[in-house]
Amino acid sequence: MYMHARTLPDKMMRFLANIFGAYKLRALVIVLAVSSIYLYVFPSPTLVYIAVVLLHAGLGTIAGIFLVVKLRGIFSLRAFQDNSGWLLIFFGALVGTALFFIGTSRPQWNWMYAHIALSFAGVAVLASRWAGRKGWMAKGHWRPAIRVALFLGLAAACGLGGWKIREGLWLRAYQIVNPSTPPASMEGEGDGPDGPFFPSSAQTANQEKIPGKYFMESNACERCHRDIYRQWYSSVHHFSSFNNQWYRKSIEYMQDVVGVKPSKWCAGCHDPSTADYLIPRSSRL
Repeated sequence: MYMHARTLPDKMMRFLANIFGAYKLRALVIVLAVSSIYLYVFPSPTLVYIAVVLLHAGLGTIAGIFLVVKLRGIFSLRAFQDNSGWLLIFFGALVGTALFFIGTSRPQWNWMYAHIALSFAGVAVLASRWAGRKGWMAKGHWRPAIRVALFLGLAAACGLGGWKIREGLWLRAYQIVNPSTPPASMEGEGDGPDGPFFPSSAQTANQEKIPGKYFMESNACERCHRDIYRQWYSSVHHFSSFNNQWYRKSIEYMQDVVGVKPSKWCAGCHDPSTADYLIPRSSRL
């Protein structure tokens, strides 16, 4: 009975190891590495990107279970050199698990970069071990160490290259280019007299009005963009609409004297939610 109690955990670990085989874990790591490159280099607010985020998180959870089964071998001192790559990936997985709870908004980016660095370093070490088993720089005292350094350098170069591509695409995609000269008359503002916000300079991609559900209370932005919201809240932009009585009275006076149309030129920037409507004196934004 005593011997059975001692060998039961070993049998259980062998059973789990057969289910979560090494080849399956390696395949998962490859898929996770490819998906992480896409997520980091090509961020975009699209359903495809969100789907890849969920795929990466789900496969990462499965890989974490694989690593738990492999835990005893990973921390074995006798096989430390062989398992150093898995050790780095294990710590990367721990940081990734923490990201589930703390999020990946800007204040947590250092954690996200730590997750990326540890995981990619682990993949580089594993790739180096694979190359060594194939006979590349396998013999000699220093060659294996040089091989590992080369793969780590390659991983770092890929990370730097991905960052350069990401920044270049992002800056080109979201660059605002002002016209070389201002319009000669009010008719040249925005989409012209036929535009939905004329004479405002405001424009939409499809030249249609903005749906009312697009506009929310300002503090609704704080849930996801807390740091940006706090910067805005403490700036003068916080008082750029009708909560600024100077601006409010100017608009009310303009509407009383010359009508609504000229006031819409101001509304395009200061209060786009009312750019197509008469602003009642009792309105509160």
